Amino acid sequence: MRIAVNFIWLLAAGLLLAGCVNKEPDQRAAFMAWLQASVVEAPGAAVPALDDAQRDAFGDYVEHYQVLADFDAVAATVVERLGRALEHQELHTLAQLRARQDALLADRQALSEARASLRRALERAGTERAGLEQPADLQAVYAQAYGRAVTGSAARLEPLLAVAAAALDDAVRAAEYVVRHRGQIVIDAESASVRDPSVQQELNRLLDALNGHAEAVGQAQRSLRALAPA
Repeated sequence: MRIAVNFIWLLAAGLLLAGCVNKEPDQRAAFMAWLQASVVEAPGAAVPALDDAQRDAFGDYVEHYQVLADFDAVAATVVERLGRALEHQELHTLAQLRARQDALLADRQALSEARASLRRALERAGTERAGLEQPADLQAVYAQAYGRAVTGSAARLEPLLAVAAAALDDAVRAAEYVVRHRGQIVIDAESASVRDPSVQQELNRLLDALNGHAEAVGQAQRSLRALAPA
């Protein structure tokens, strides 16, 4: 009888030990491999979503992933708003400029909010990253992923936002001037005439300033297409 009791006790102890296996090394290795393949070496700047199996495989390191994913979600919204703003700046006539005044004003407000949200997201990601506990091997890979998905993404977007904001400011100024002097500026679909020479002079100055952004806006659109997810 004693032998049977001892056997049962040993079996229970074995089950207890089996339940206490440390999964962290495997979880860390899986997360590091995913970071390397899906963020560091992957084309584009987006952070892929995790499926349930990956979340289970990464364990507590899902929290580390979430820092990257949360920033990426904000960056994706910024890219969308920036794309809309740049598209609305494709103006070819005064009729278009006048018709899009409200859209230009809305774009300028949206772009200002997008820049602010990007900066807040960058600051928040930095704070959250500082609170993460990472072994040295993960730190090295995570730093590369963070540099690509967070700081690198912000650094690529900020100049494009600046280009769009400057062009929008001049577009709004020109549109407001056209509306304010609508009694002196006669506009049809493809052309316009100005009755007052002083109004024409100022309008030409505003349009020259607006046209001066054309090359930078075109380059920003090309750069943005490279950033946008396929």
